[in-house]
Amino acid sequence: MDSKLIVIGLTGGLASGKSTAAKMFTAFGAIILDADRIGHKTLAKNSKCFKKIVKRFGNRILDCNGTINRGSLAKVAFKNSANQKALCAIIHPWIFEYIDKKIKLYQKNKDVRLLIVEAVLLIESGLFEKMDKNIVVKSNQAQQLLRAKLNRNMDKEAAKQRMQYQLKLADKIKYADYVIDNRGTFKNTESQVKKIVVKLLNN
Repeated sequence: MDSKLIVIGLTGGLASGKSTAAKMFTAFGAIILDADRIGHKTLAKNSKCFKKIVKRFGNRILDCNGTINRGSLAKVAFKNSANQKALCAIIHPWIFEYIDKKIKLYQKNKDVRLLIVEAVLLIESGLFEKMDKNIVVKSNQAQQLLRAKLNRNMDKEAAKQRMQYQLKLADKIKYADYVIDNRGTFKNTESQVKKIVVKLLNN
C-alpha cells in the first residue's frame, strides 16, 4: 500500500459540523490543521500581520492591553464585504504559508497517511486547489444557527452576517470529492467518515 500522505480539505458552512467531522477522522490517525485556529496566530502582537490589521481597522479593535480583541475585529470585519476581503487579504497568505510548511513536515512522516485541513473558506480562498481531495460537510441553516448559538454564543444576526460571505452550500458541493451529510445522528455522520477513510486509503 502506498504510504504517500493524502491532504484533504474539509469545509462547510458556519457551524455545519466541520470540527465534529474532523475529530472523527482523528480516530483513523488523521492529523488536523484548523485554519481558524491558525488564523488566531495572526492576531498575536509579534505576528507579521498584527500591524497590518491594526493599520487597516484602527485602534477600535484593540483591548486595554493593546492586543487585538477577536470579537471587536469580527464585528468590524464582517460589517461589509470590503472589510471582510481586506482582512482575508492580510491573513490568508500567512495561513497558506503556515499550512504549506506543515504539509511538507508531515510528508516526511511515513506514519501519517491523512492530513485534514479544516477551513470554512477553503473554497472561497482558493486553498482547495492545494488539496488532494476536498470534503464538504452538509447541514441546514436552522441547525447551523442553533449550533452557532450553543457552541459559539453567536446570535442569529451575527451568524447570518458571517454566512453571507460564504459560498452557498450547493456551490461548495460543486468542488467536493466527497460530501458528509451532518443533518442526521452522530453515528450516521461517523459511518460516512469511516466509508470515506476506507476509500481514501484503498485508492
